[in-house]
Amino acid sequence: MRRDSQWHRAAAILALAWFLLPVCLARQKIPDTEKLLFDAANRERAGRKLSLLKWDEALARAARKHAELMAEQDLLEHRLSGEPDLPTRASNAGANFSHITENIGMAVSADRFHEGWMHSPGHRANILDAESDSVGIAVVEGSEELYAVEDFSRAVAALSIEEQEKRVGELLVSRGLHLLDLGADSRKSCKLDRDYVGNSKPKYITHYETPDISRLPETVEREIQSRRYKSAAVGACPQKVAAGFTRFRIAVLLY
Repeated sequence: MRRDSQWHRAAAILALAWFLLPVCLARQKIPDTEKLLFDAANRERAGRKLSLLKWDEALARAARKHAELMAEQDLLEHRLSGEPDLPTRASNAGANFSHITENIGMAVSADRFHEGWMHSPGHRANILDAESDSVGIAVVEGSEELYAVEDFSRAVAALSIEEQEKRVGELLVSRGLHLLDLGADSRKSCKLDRDYVGNSKPKYITHYETPDISRLPETVEREIQSRRYKSAAVGACPQKVAAGFTRFRIAVLLY
C-alpha cells in the first residue's frame, strides 16, 4: 500500500507540472511548430517519469541559427564548414550549461521529426537524457523540405562574482565556520590557481571549478569535519576558457 501511495503521489505531481506547463509556454510565445516538438519531447519524458524540459530561449536562438545555415546550404550536418562547434554556438547565443546535446533532422512536414528521432537510438537518447533539463528548438523552411534542430542542455545559473561568493559562503557558515572578509585578497588568490595572496596565511586552501555551486568539494568537507578550523574565506573569479561550458571558479581558505 505504501509503494502504491508513493506512486500515486508522484503521478499527481507530474500531472500538475504537465497541467501548468501550457501557462508557462504562453508567456514565452513559442512558435507553434517548435511547440509541437517541445510538447512531444515532454510527453515522452513524462511517460517515463523523467523531469520535464524547460524552454531555453538562448538555446532556441542557437538552434535557429544552425537550422538556417543548414537550409541555406541544403546540408544536414551538426557542424557546417566554418561554423563553431555546438557548445560555442550555444554559449555565443547566451546559454549557460554544463552538458549539451543536439538533434537535427530534415522532413517534408513538422510532424515527421519527432517520430523519426524516437526511432533513432542516438536522437532518442538525447530526448530522454536525464541529465538534460532545458531545450531550445527551431524549424526552418528549406528549398524543398524543413530543417529542425533541438538543442538540449543542463542549464547553469548565471551568477555574478558576488553571488558566487555569497552562495559558497553560506555553505561554509552552515557548517559552523565564521566567514571572514579578506577584501580583494580572496579573489586574487582565486586567480592564482594555487597558494594565496595577502598577509593572513590560511591553514588550508583549495582551488576548484564546478558547474554545481550548491555543493562543496569532498576534500573541503573532510577538512571542515576535522574540526581544525574556526573561520573561512571565499573568493570567486572568472572561469578559464572552457569551450562554452559554464563552470564556477572558487578558492576556499580555512583558518
